[in-house]
Amino acid sequence: MRLSVTYEVARIAVSYRFIVLSILKEALKKSNRGYYESLYIENEGKMKPFATAVYLRDFTYVEDEIHLKSLTINITSADMSFMLHLFNGLQRLTTYTTYHETWTRLNIQMLPETEIQSEQVYFSTLSPILIENKEGQPLHPDQPEYVTEFGYYAALRIQELTGRKPYRPIVIEPLQMKRVVIKESNSTFRNQHTGKKNLYFTAYRGHLKLTGHPDDLQFLYQSGVGKRASQSFGMLEYVREE
Repeated sequence: MRLSVTYEVARIAVSYRFIVLSILKEALKKSNRGYYESLYIENEGKMKPFATAVYLRDFTYVEDEIHLKSLTINITSADMSFMLHLFNGLQRLTTYTTYHETWTRLNIQMLPETEIQSEQVYFSTLSPILIENKEGQPLHPDQPEYVTEFGYYAALRIQELTGRKPYRPIVIEPLQMKRVVIKESNSTFRNQHTGKKNLYFTAYRGHLKLTGHPDDLQFLYQSGVGKRASQSFGMLEYVREE
């Protein structure tokens, strides 16, 4: 299930991904606080069953800010319960104020979704894919380790969110992937790292082919791939099948 919500806002921080996440969390609170607490307090540190991608309209960078006309948050999830709670909460959340800026909701709509039938599927990225090694170092798609770690994160995401192992190993073939460096910041990071204001993530966007069982590929298409999917990484767009 996929949906998008568009907000009118005049300016946002360059490190906006955690702010976007805070809006979604507020929507869940408004819809069902018990569900929100189960997801983010009782299961803190566990993977969340959704991925996001953000689209900015008519924007310019001004130092550490982005001045813009509006932004759209795209959300995808295989968890119908999560999406219903989120949709209900977003309907109630007509405005949201953060960092002295008020976000005014313009519209919310459901998006079309493809049902995967094949074991080989081509995708493009709606938000960049973040893959790191066990030491937390970013991996380039040309590195042999990238394919291994991608398969590891795909299997981990399927197992943690569904309670089962993948029916077949997930294999990625990077096609045209370009590097993007993401700057982020939040209060937890600043409190734990005195003197440091920002986190930096090296991720990759572009086109890729995934091979695996159709049910597993469908789940990853709906739930996102790689690390930090709920923080605007790893949302995929279906292109075609073989």
